[in-house]
Amino acid sequence: MQLSKSDKEYLASKSPILFLEHYNIKNEVGNKIDFRDHYFQYDMYQDFTPVQAVQKPAQVGESTKNILKTLFAVKYMGLDAIYTLPTIADAKNFVGGKVNRIIANNPVVQSWTEDKDTVEQKQIGKNMIYYRGTWTDKAAMTVTSDLNVYDEVDASKQEIIESYATRLQHSDKRWEWWFSHPSVEGFGVNKIFIRSDQKHWFIKCSRCSKKQFMSFPENINLETKQYQCKFCKQELREEDRRIGEWVKKYRERDISGYQITSLMCPWIPASRIIEYYEQKTEEYFHTKVLGLPYVGRDNVVNEEHVLQNCEDGENKRESRIVIGCDTGLTQWYVMGNREGIFYYGKSDGYEEIEKMMNEYRNAILVMDSKGDLTKPRELQAKYPNRVFMCEYRVDRKTQQLATWGIGKESGTVVVDRNRMMQFMIDELKKKYIRLNGKKEEWLDYVEHFKNIYRTEEEDQLGIPRRTWHRKGDDHLVHASLYWRVGMSKYAQSGAVVGKPIGMPKTLPTYLDVNGKALMYEHQWRLPQ
Repeated sequence: MQLSKSDKEYLASKSPILFLEHYNIKNEVGNKIDFRDHYFQYDMYQDFTPVQAVQKPAQVGESTKNILKTLFAVKYMGLDAIYTLPTIADAKNFVGGKVNRIIANNPVVQSWTEDKDTVEQKQIGKNMIYYRGTWTDKAAMTVTSDLNVYDEVDASKQEIIESYATRLQHSDKRWEWWFSHPSVEGFGVNKIFIRSDQKHWFIKCSRCSKKQFMSFPENINLETKQYQCKFCKQELREEDRRIGEWVKKYRERDISGYQITSLMCPWIPASRIIEYYEQKTEEYFHTKVLGLPYVGRDNVVNEEHVLQNCEDGENKRESRIVIGCDTGLTQWYVMGNREGIFYYGKSDGYEEIEKMMNEYRNAILVMDSKGDLTKPRELQAKYPNRVFMCEYRVDRKTQQLATWGIGKESGTVVVDRNRMMQFMIDELKKKYIRLNGKKEEWLDYVEHFKNIYRTEEEDQLGIPRRTWHRKGDDHLVHASLYWRVGMSKYAQSGAVVGKPIGMPKTLPTYLDVNGKALMYEHQWRLPQ
């Protein structure tokens, strides 16, 4: 029976695969979407499970797939959607470089779209797609949605992602799709993936007929630079890797999860995988090539790193005390001097902070400038020359980790966030910061340090940039950092566990010529 044009259009509105075929849909560079090399995406295009998580390496076609699936869902399912990228600039580049080009290459999508050239939103019939960044919560509060698509989740600001989730509260759909190359276990896309059915792509060796999913190094012959079967060790043919099926690890789970690795991709030769393995850092190889979370010892702070600094002895509190405070609805603080940190805690108001300031008449208070604004300013006026507001800046092009304000800027200190964080953590790991008391007294303190982790991203020049993130409460980390900044200026010489308390003359060297992480010995200068 010959189908009419209207019949074909009806069927295309019910199936993304038929939609791609019927309208000859093309990607952003004008190539027709087909599945010869992307057969693993065939089922993924048809998956409209409300909650999905795709854990993937870089450059495997996921953004193109999700652009088209989002357009399909908005047009044919009547959904309003929010599509997020890490920053507003990322969102604009994404829409200009991918979304608008896909629309321009496909007449049927052009006919749907009212605002073809805009970069912040697309009206598809009566419904909308909003393209947003995740750096401020202002954008997250302006629109509602039925479907949120979180692109590059692990590079996004997690608390803003949570704010976008509230935009689904008035919808009866509440769909969320997460996809990204992962960073560390239990964070970002991996946090959702581990709750999913965890589908893996199983292929069949044409020589021994054994089914397997691709993994490194089991499926790579490092000597011949060829893909091999895990079982018979013979070379896997290209067609063996091209054809497979998704197999659920957990059958009863409602979240649909996919694990993609570069080894699945027929267009990527084994020699390139080996090249990445030999030339890139371990973190890059795991996250960007294998699509797996990576936790190296240098990327986390564990219980041992912190508790090794504990010394059960009395701090006589004879030298100047510095209080570091992370402000907000709750104030988290630490107190210490050149003999170490001797107290930490939290309070709902500022009474405890003021009590400390009055008890220790020469104490210095360093607190963040982005939390509570009113009360800290009042404290600055009440305790002149003793209260400093700390502002974070990221990757400042300067040799100084901390710059203290003078003149009209007195009462402020500007800190290079990531380098100062790295500096303090290195000191903890080297036992340079004493924690006064028994280990069991510092267990709550440890939990905040266990909630931070470091990721590595390459900039446009291929230079690794390491950034510290959080996956839970990390208030005491920042309070300790503010304390450490205060100590760099007000330690009155002396030492913390026998090491000078000042800042380094030069920035630490993080990489060797091969891009591998290095530990380093600090170069010191005297306190200002």
